[in-house]
Amino acid sequence: MTLRQWALLLLLAVIAGCASHQNTSPTSEALPSPAAETPAGPEAKIHVSYAHRGDYLSSLTVTKYSGAQPLTTIPTKEGDAITARFDGGVTVWQIGVEKGFLAGVPMIGASEQRYAPAEVKYGELPAHFVASIPDSGPPEPLESDHYYVFAATRGSGSTSYEAVKVNGDGSLEAYEADPRAGTSYWLCCNLPADFAVTAPTQ
Repeated sequence: MTLRQWALLLLLAVIAGCASHQNTSPTSEALPSPAAETPAGPEAKIHVSYAHRGDYLSSLTVTKYSGAQPLTTIPTKEGDAITARFDGGVTVWQIGVEKGFLAGVPMIGASEQRYAPAEVKYGELPAHFVASIPDSGPPEPLESDHYYVFAATRGSGSTSYEAVKVNGDGSLEAYEADPRAGTSYWLCCNLPADFAVTAPTQ
């Protein structure tokens, strides 16, 4: 083999080695795409008021319903209220004050404002609160065309209710609510004609 042939063979080996090295490096097309994140659901916040000095939020329970059927209309000075029967009923989020802080204390002092949040956002634990439902992690996102009843119970024993409808476009409607028989609630006021959603058949 001539010197020129040896040089050509050596040059081909170098080129092949470089090509082999380049092929083992990832390209932008070969890089794994980031995992798709689950889109967040609508955000719901409720306001909690306290009529008694030193009162606090003992627990908050959120129950999900798949449908609602208006039963009666009741005129009030604020507008027309209705009584509606909700279909289903599954507790999706329940929180309460951390055990140990309030053991044996029926009412805490007025200075303990940390247990009396003025606002609670669905899925976000206020400081000094723990969740009992679900067992771990945040609750499921709010679902379109479903209803949620927020029940806020205070240390004084009073409970207030708010019903939230999640529309198909993700917007929210909130109404003052008061429980009646079974899964029926009195709702105020001036609910739109399309408030009712029939629960899908299983």
